[in-house]
Amino acid sequence: MVCHAGPGLPHADVIHRARTPSLQVGLQFGPVGCNSGRKPLECKVVRILILQFVPDVRGRPVPRFEPQLGTLLSLLVQREHELSLLGLAGFDVAAVKAALARGLPQLIYADISPVCVDVARRTLQYVQEHEFIPVVAGGGYPTIDPAACLSLPGVQAVAVGEPDASLVTYLERIKDPAVGQVVLGVWARDERGLDRPELPQLVEDLDSLPFPERDLFGYGEYVRRTGEIEIASARGCPQKCAYCMNDRLAAMYADRGTWVRRRCAENVLEEIDLLRQKYEGVRIVRFLDHAFALDPAWLGEFLDAYAARCSLPFRCHLRANAADEQTVGRLAEAGCKLVDIELISASDFIRNEIFEMELSGEQIIATFAWLGAAGIRTRVIIYLGAPYESEASLEDTRSLLRELKPDTVDIRPYYPWPGVRATEICRENGWLHARGEEQLHRDLPGIDMPACRPEKITAFIKRLRQEFPSTLSEPWWRRWSSASRTAIGQLFHKRR
Repeated sequence: MVCHAGPGLPHADVIHRARTPSLQVGLQFGPVGCNSGRKPLECKVVRILILQFVPDVRGRPVPRFEPQLGTLLSLLVQREHELSLLGLAGFDVAAVKAALARGLPQLIYADISPVCVDVARRTLQYVQEHEFIPVVAGGGYPTIDPAACLSLPGVQAVAVGEPDASLVTYLERIKDPAVGQVVLGVWARDERGLDRPELPQLVEDLDSLPFPERDLFGYGEYVRRTGEIEIASARGCPQKCAYCMNDRLAAMYADRGTWVRRRCAENVLEEIDLLRQKYEGVRIVRFLDHAFALDPAWLGEFLDAYAARCSLPFRCHLRANAADEQTVGRLAEAGCKLVDIELISASDFIRNEIFEMELSGEQIIATFAWLGAAGIRTRVIIYLGAPYESEASLEDTRSLLRELKPDTVDIRPYYPWPGVRATEICRENGWLHARGEEQLHRDLPGIDMPACRPEKITAFIKRLRQEFPSTLSEPWWRRWSSASRTAIGQLFHKRR
């Protein structure tokens, strides 16, 4: 791997000339008010309001730092666009009005989660009724259903897949509408119809990309509150879990480059150094990649470099079906203090027949034994109310958690994520909840099965959240033992 210590630019070979007449994108946008303070889009600098539509669940911040969106924003800043950002988990007219007044945007970029479509639709409808600002969309929803996304109010183009090069190039074309080119990976419509070009090649050299923008997300406050900096060391994942979009995205990019790509150790460590200099109170590094520990060669090289250069403890994802005692030992030696493990369910049928995780009970037990011996704490992710859930499988999951004794448990009501294989099972059986994505935003189950109703799932989740810790502190079984010893001691003291 060729390692670039500093960030650069993505590959530029992402466009092809249109054989049809020029797509004069800048001339197709709707009018703006004469007193709005907005310039025509054919200027050098474009003021862009980023609307990030993300769910507000489990205490995660809104707006929420996401590495891929942050990289896109860095690329736009490099090209001297003026950016502002508003995160929305619900329809908020006051917040939208304020953002429009502050930024006076000439263009809106809507980053839309697949589970925030209703919020995006209402928000963009309001914008079009009051401001007539053109909209370009990207993110998960445009990627899985670009045609539907183009039907949202004001949306004139959508970036499909990874937007680094394609969307940046498209926005450059907006500044010069005389350029007659169609951009690979960007679906666009005008009065002549819809252009649906194929996807560009993947950016394989992740070290060539700039470090993600963070300040627009209010990242300093996040670090102050958590002591944590978040790092993406890779893109893509080789596993094919049926509750995840990964395999669908990998198929979209077949023959367009290597799907699983990793940054070199020097590039990652340089970003960590810069973040430690920029933000006060950094106490731990959190690696966001689900595939962080899936490449033994890369992992070994990275952990050696990390241990030699960085004194901070770190947390990462660990896939129990790819863990072994040596890997766990290497993680511990390099400073890993916490791993996130997707356990999902104690039911082997749900894990492996429905979600296709290829994860056995024996692998789970062994991984927790190795982690315990190495002194690495654990956070497990559980979905309750998955397809074919039953009262028996719920109790099995509770029993397994009591056996494993994780330090913290993230218990989630299962929601059928749009565009993934497990969701099709729910659709075929008529189990999709009538309230749709509203269920996710209310932290409620997303499917309704006659054998295990949402009310039963919700009640069981409440019980487990009371029984198991949801935040890190002293391990729960140690807290229980300590509290019991204290209570017994006080009882004997009173009797004396």
